[in-house]
Amino acid sequence: MATDDAGIAAGWDRSAAAYDDVLDANRRGAERLVAALPDAPYREVVDVGCGTGFASWAMARRAGARRLTGVDVAPAMVERYLERLGGLPGVAVDAVVAPADAMPLPAASADAVVSAMALHWMPDRAGAVAAMARLLRPGGTLGVLCSGAGADGEYRDLIAGLDPPVPAELVDAYARMQAAEGELEDHARAAGLEPVDAWTERRRRRMPPERFLARKRATESALIAHLPEEEREAMWRRIAAAVHAAAEPGGFAFTFVKAYVVARAPGPAPPGA
Repeated sequence: MATDDAGIAAGWDRSAAAYDDVLDANRRGAERLVAALPDAPYREVVDVGCGTGFASWAMARRAGARRLTGVDVAPAMVERYLERLGGLPGVAVDAVVAPADAMPLPAASADAVVSAMALHWMPDRAGAVAAMARLLRPGGTLGVLCSGAGADGEYRDLIAGLDPPVPAELVDAYARMQAAEGELEDHARAAGLEPVDAWTERRRRRMPPERFLARKRATESALIAHLPEEEREAMWRRIAAAVHAAAEPGGFAFTFVKAYVVARAPGPAPPGA
């Protein structure tokens, strides 16, 4: 959501410890992304915007990866990625702190590149997909999952109506960061890849207010990392009061939208595919 990598990194560093606990839906989404990749021996895998390693874990467990390289702009996320995945038997794990458009990795070196719930944080989504495509060997596979248009619209409208207003970054980010229908497929084609599948999940969900708020604090800290802590906490108290007031007996209701694409680099499939 933020447009500078330093701001994004600062926010995610602050959220790294809570990420696994409050964003289990992202783990499940990463698993669905990996399950949708064509059957192939994905030995060398790069995970862009790796976070704590949801997609990498799935690539090792379900797709047989033997070398995982995580890339993230947040040093604390990279540290947790290495801690979480370093014990996987038979898997070499490495990670670098870098943005997607400046990954210090050789071209045509990966059997698969995956990115789960990170692309929407990148200011140039088309450029980021092109950078990921550059890493693929001939016949390699790209899998991307990101936030889709309309996600959390109920929450966005709720905070947009608060008086005094919350920082504009929190409200304006929704329109800017969510992938439009067909956008990921277009980015893949522009990067020289052949889309294999593209789809959108759209669900209506209810969540206990405190859990919903924990999710928002974990994901939106990067938007307001520049604010003094006292100001941030006062804002979150006002948002919490509004979410609790809007919650129904079954929890706070919101729309859950995720956009996916799976695409393949030109060339023969890897041996054994």
